[in-house]
Amino acid sequence: MAHKSLAEDIIDFAGISINASPEIKGFTSVTATVTLYNLTVNGLGQYSSATIFHQSADNATYFEQIQAGWIVHPQLYGDSRTRLYSHWTIDGGQKIGCYNNICPGFVQLDTDVPIDYAFPKISRPMYDDYELEIQIYKDEDYYLLFQGMFIIGLWPETMFIELRNGSQVVRYGGQTFTPAGEQYSPPMGNGNFEDGNPHTTCHMRQVMYGVGYNTEVQPDESLVQTHQSRCYHEGSQHNAHDDYWDYNFLFGGGGFC
Repeated sequence: MAHKSLAEDIIDFAGISINASPEIKGFTSVTATVTLYNLTVNGLGQYSSATIFHQSADNATYFEQIQAGWIVHPQLYGDSRTRLYSHWTIDGGQKIGCYNNICPGFVQLDTDVPIDYAFPKISRPMYDDYELEIQIYKDEDYYLLFQGMFIIGLWPETMFIELRNGSQVVRYGGQTFTPAGEQYSPPMGNGNFEDGNPHTTCHMRQVMYGVGYNTEVQPDESLVQTHQSRCYHEGSQHNAHDDYWDYNFLFGGGGFC
């Protein structure tokens, strides 16, 4: 049976999230180390990313959000390389917000590493040598920290209302976009999902979040929510307590759904 074209845009997410609670009033940072992969999307308007989020509320239409990570997005960049990226919105992506510094908002600070930096070396399954360590932390403004040492830029606090006192949701995982009219969704992660095997599946490790000024902790497993979507999967979330993996999980899928 032929696969029908989509009637509307679809965003798929597979990963984990943690919501604010009586014990956690809000989040001041979101941090993870993710394997770097490159993959081929199945349409010009598609993208596939591995990303971390600050978000103002869960299940709200007009939420505020900051996200950053790596992405393959041919329409945005004009090539299929794996690149650093960021995106922000104050209305759930309806009208206000953009990628990188396409519109006023994100302020580039580092003169050597641009926000659309193309990664020169990419991992292969069984050879997880190349990773992206990324953090979005709040110190009045929201700052993007790259590889643990480069402050790439910032989003001024004045851009936001609900995020001014920290976020209510942090999310980690893979996200893909399939525009209306296209038949097959793109792969996620490295295009493979083998639960229990971080050497053949894209993963995030050393997952942490901030609960106060300069204080980061690993997720409370009782608060972690897992997410899967259509043909994209998440699994093996746990805390290894070993100073290398610590809290980690796997995500990905072959697409074509």
